[in-house]
Amino acid sequence: MKHMIIYAHPNPKSFNFAIKEKIISEIVKKGEEYSFISLYDEKFNPILDSPDFEALHRGEILADVAKSQAMVKEADHLIFIYPIWWFGQPAILKGWIDRVFSNGFAYYEDERTFIPYLTGKSATVYVTLGTEKHVLEQNGMDVDQFMGSMTLGTLGLVGIDPVNVVPFYGIPKITDSERKTLLGSVVM
Repeated sequence: MKHMIIYAHPNPKSFNFAIKEKIISEIVKKGEEYSFISLYDEKFNPILDSPDFEALHRGEILADVAKSQAMVKEADHLIFIYPIWWFGQPAILKGWIDRVFSNGFAYYEDERTFIPYLTGKSATVYVTLGTEKHVLEQNGMDVDQFMGSMTLGTLGLVGIDPVNVVPFYGIPKITDSERKTLLGSVVM
């Protein structure tokens, strides 16, 4: 199996970084292949702007987008690792999706039809939250409510199925020992 890891966290001392390291270790242990993109380290331009649309109209793809699209195309399984900020993903990841999952690559749409192009792929989405699970529940929320835009409205729409979400709650408030235990639960 070939995995693609899409990593979106700016802090190399974060729990997200530790998740990424554990996942890579697990993939290597299994003898499987992976590709990797760190959106912050690569300073990926998240702004879908005129040059993107002009290139698409000419039948071209900008170099940074083409690189990511090639990685997505080769992968059987996409692995997203990011924090939940304001009940959504970081802007850099949203911008990556906007630019990479374009019409003609991730799907085809015209006035009559919509065809997903990324069928046959699966995904796992690892997310960290600053809020504890019981606080969300006390306020009538759960992770599925704000993950729907990613799991259904993005990945599901372009044909990626199944999509598994692995949430880690209250990360800033837990001890190093608890973090180590949580990392032990990350398996591929």
